[in-house]
Amino acid sequence: MNAIALQHASDPHEQLRRLYRSLLEDQNRFDEFKQLLALYPTVEEDSDVESDDAKATRAKLNARISEWLKGDFDGLSAAQVVLWKSIVVEERINVALSPWRESNAY
Repeated sequence: MNAIALQHASDPHEQLRRLYRSLLEDQNRFDEFKQLLALYPTVEEDSDVESDDAKATRAKLNARISEWLKGDFDGLSAAQVVLWKSIVVEERINVALSPWRESNAY
């Protein structure tokens, strides 16, 4: 593998961009991704410890993502899974900054 290919393969931002594209291009992948995120146990805010169930769910999610991306994926961290879950499953986005929020209209 040449240096450019190695740099490309290990770039976490490129890996996330590939994940985004993969989820946008295939509804079944998005649905499975959302389902696996929903299975990830909610972590208490004051705890930095990931339970064994959470680790197992995250490992399964990362394995599926790796399959979708043909093995070129380092895996989501626990913090990333929690963030993805809040956005995709719980549909929490910062509405104060949302361009669609009515209060932002002039």
